[in-house]
Amino acid sequence: MRLHRLTATAFGPFAGTIDLDLEQISSSGLFLIHGATGAGKTSLLDAICFALYANVPGDRLSTSLRSQHAEEATPTRVELELTLAGRRLRIRRHPAHERPKKRGTGTTTEPAGVLLEELTGHSWTTLSTRIDESARLLDDQLGMGLDQFRRVVMLPQGDFSAFLRASDEERREVLERLFDITEYTGIESHLVERRQQVEAALKESRTRLGSHVAHLVELLSSVDVDLPEPDLPWSQLSPAPLTLALDAVAAVLDTHAAEVMARVDEAQQADARAAAALTQARRAVELRARGGAARRALVLLEEEAPQHASSRATLQGAHAAAQVLPLVDAHTRSSTARAAAVAERARVVGSLPEPLREIEPEAWVAAAHEHDVLISRAQHDAEALTRLAAESPRVTRQIAEQTELLESARDAVLSAGEQADDAALQQLEIDRARARTDELAPQLRTLTRVIETRARLRQAAAEVREATDAAQSLREHVQDLRAAVQDLVTARLDNMAGELAAQLHDGDACSVCGSTTHPQPAQAARVVTPEEIRTAEQSVATAAQDHERAAQVRAAATSRLDVLRAEIAQLLDEGTGEELEGTTADGSASVADDETVSGDESARHAALTQQHDDLSRVTARADEVARLVITRTAAVAQAEQAVHTIEAGLTALSARHEQIAEHRASTLQRLRGLLDEHTATCPCTDVGSSRATHQALPSDLDDGDGVDPARELTATVRHHHESIALVEELVGATSTLARATVTHDEASSLLDAALDRHDFDDVASVMAATRERHEMTALQTEVEDHQRRLSAATAVLEEADVVAALATDAPDVESLTAAARSARIRADEAGQHQATAQATQRQLDRIAGHIRAECVTLGPAAEEAAVVRRMADLVTGTSSDNDKRMRLSTYVLAARLERIVELANHRLGVMADGRFELAHDDASARGQRRGGLGLLVRDLWTGRERPTNTLSGGESFTTSLALALGLADAIREESGGQEFGTLFVDEGFGSLDQDSLEQVLDVLDRLRDGGRTVGVVSHVAEMRTRITTRVRVDKSQHGSTIHVEGAGDDATDAA
Repeated sequence: MRLHRLTATAFGPFAGTIDLDLEQISSSGLFLIHGATGAGKTSLLDAICFALYANVPGDRLSTSLRSQHAEEATPTRVELELTLAGRRLRIRRHPAHERPKKRGTGTTTEPAGVLLEELTGHSWTTLSTRIDESARLLDDQLGMGLDQFRRVVMLPQGDFSAFLRASDEERREVLERLFDITEYTGIESHLVERRQQVEAALKESRTRLGSHVAHLVELLSSVDVDLPEPDLPWSQLSPAPLTLALDAVAAVLDTHAAEVMARVDEAQQADARAAAALTQARRAVELRARGGAARRALVLLEEEAPQHASSRATLQGAHAAAQVLPLVDAHTRSSTARAAAVAERARVVGSLPEPLREIEPEAWVAAAHEHDVLISRAQHDAEALTRLAAESPRVTRQIAEQTELLESARDAVLSAGEQADDAALQQLEIDRARARTDELAPQLRTLTRVIETRARLRQAAAEVREATDAAQSLREHVQDLRAAVQDLVTARLDNMAGELAAQLHDGDACSVCGSTTHPQPAQAARVVTPEEIRTAEQSVATAAQDHERAAQVRAAATSRLDVLRAEIAQLLDEGTGEELEGTTADGSASVADDETVSGDESARHAALTQQHDDLSRVTARADEVARLVITRTAAVAQAEQAVHTIEAGLTALSARHEQIAEHRASTLQRLRGLLDEHTATCPCTDVGSSRATHQALPSDLDDGDGVDPARELTATVRHHHESIALVEELVGATSTLARATVTHDEASSLLDAALDRHDFDDVASVMAATRERHEMTALQTEVEDHQRRLSAATAVLEEADVVAALATDAPDVESLTAAARSARIRADEAGQHQATAQATQRQLDRIAGHIRAECVTLGPAAEEAAVVRRMADLVTGTSSDNDKRMRLSTYVLAARLERIVELANHRLGVMADGRFELAHDDASARGQRRGGLGLLVRDLWTGRERPTNTLSGGESFTTSLALALGLADAIREESGGQEFGTLFVDEGFGSLDQDSLEQVLDVLDRLRDGGRTVGVVSHVAEMRTRITTRVRVDKSQHGSTIHVEGAGDDATDAA
């Protein structure tokens, strides 16, 4: 893996966008990332981790990565270009963060997103835009998680220093996160879980067997049968004797159950015989009672026979009358209808005019209806004349109105033209003001920039003076602190013998001479501890950083002052005209003349501003006047269009007026001809001429001779329809009389036939036989009830069982009932004995089945539990067979740790100058149950081993760095040999002396010899002189920025 470019916006301490060309700074193979504490050095590494894993190491959350210095509208983004497994990839990722709403006020949450691309040819191809899919693709290429990547690529020295001094269990937690041992921990968990399961199953099986035996003892104690007893109590029997004892008890209980069953069968048969005899006796008593009741009913029916015959005859006569009565009613209605039809026709004939009384009515009506079409056409023409008469004055009125509108529209055209000319003059005035404003604007801007720059120039000069004073004070403070450190070092060296003597104990070897006896140990004076020296050195480093920052502030202030002087000089060179008159040629004034120059510039600026504002007020009306010009020009066009529209309308109205007059004359002529034709041909004129009786009145529809055709038509139509209505009424009366006569004749014939069929002499005899509905219902019920009782009594006396019962004596039911009760009691008692025996057998079978099943499984379960327990104890390190007391997973991790130590010692031999190396310790630490992950320091000069906490500060850093590099190599081997072309070493160099620093840098040089790039993160000042390519991270109240130094020929800044 090789990193090419990192770009981040609003990320961590960086408010703006930083663009770090990693290829450029990697050209030398070794570069330094330095800056003040909290500036954001580690945030650069966090950005790389976030791009790859959507997360950052440590306790920080991926949801809190947005810079608090950034503007609300600036999105948080990270972009990383890298080569991974030979593929050039680009990752663009942003975390979830709040942003302003696009519409309205307030904020909304922008969800996290990613864009993964690959360079194919000369263009980027999208691989995924989904977070989960991108994570899978990157994980497949990287082959490790975030924690592994951090330790392989970032090499955090603080973590490895803690790892160096950690306990076995703490190292185990770290190694478990770095190496996949889930298969081995799964074996441990499986065997432990299996041990718990088989032991629980064995215990449960024994508990179940004891419970079943207890139930067996309880059951046998309740049985009233002599049973065989086992040699031992039931609860103490082993599986084999327990099974034999169960078989013996079951055989005895089977024999007892067979005897009880035989007694039950005998009692049930006796009970069935007694019950059958009682049932037969009760049936005979019931049949004899039914036969006696039927005989008594027949005697009563014979006494009611005469009344039954009379009621039956009356009912038959009423049924016959009910069939004839509707025909009587129909005959009466037909007679009444015929008489009414005769009277109605006579009335109609009497009301007709004399000429119509002798005509054939049907033919006359048909001839009159033939003229209906002619009447309809005449009515249509009359309606057209009425519409034309109404439209003619309306058109005349519209012509007058449009003439007046035409005159008004022509006046409006003249007025709109005058207003448009006035708007054009205003537009010309604004154009002149705008041209003058354009001339003044650059002069005013130049003068404004001169005034502002001069104010910044004075402020910058003051800042340079302040920064110079601060840097000088800090430089003196650093010199004082360095002198104090030198005093502490001298004091410690002077008292080194006393310090070593304070560590001596009787029986322990001296670290200088190796003797175990100490006759005259030196006396310690003032003890200066290494911690005091390190604290003082740290104070020197901090003060040096403060001095460097102050020097940087001074340089930055001086640079700003130079820039401002150059800027004001350029402004004065570029400025022309009166606005810069009186300003010094070099862009600055003397201290004595500064206020005078500033006052003149301010006065000129005010005058130009006033003139510009006056012109701006004029040009401010530009939009208004432009709209006015457009509006008034449109008004002229609109007025002219209105004139054209009105003129066209007047032409159309005149043409319509002439068309109405022509259409009215032709319609009048056609209507007159239709009326004449009707008078000459229609039969209704024989009744009386409507035209002769009509008194014509003058109207708008007169045809010139004083006659109104519309009124004449109305009279003609009314006379035509009234004549037809009179004749059609005669036709209807005649038809009604004929139908009434036919109906009356048919009703008479049907009535006579019905009287003969039902043997009635006349209508009077029918009415006499008629009965009301409720009377007929009562008679019907009486007849049917008599017949039903007769049939029921006869049927009972004809039943064979009744005849047989009446022919025998009555049985003794009481004695038979007592005998059946006694047999039932004996059968119930026998059934209870049988149920008890069967229940006992069922319970014994169930309990015996459970006992036999438990006896079968108990032996194999105990053997399996022993094997599983031994294996689980072995892999968890609690078995006596495991002499190292190691877990299986710890054993695997110990092998990984041995490999890490081996790889670390390759580099430690160079960095430690062959003085010591690391050794893996698989023994259990004191007070710990299990070990296997210990680390020791093997002193190659003395051949002895000692704890890792005896290393000095510089030795600890050197060892931690070697351990980090060894772990990185081991993880690469574990992940399939993935090579990482870019490595970062984070902090820790401040504890090294000059020689150790040289040796560490030699190791880092060897790392880059294989084509890898090493980035060192440190604030140690000496590193800046040793590493020429540097990335400086500066912090401020507006956010951090980066500055690349010594990379190729150029240096770059990024916000």
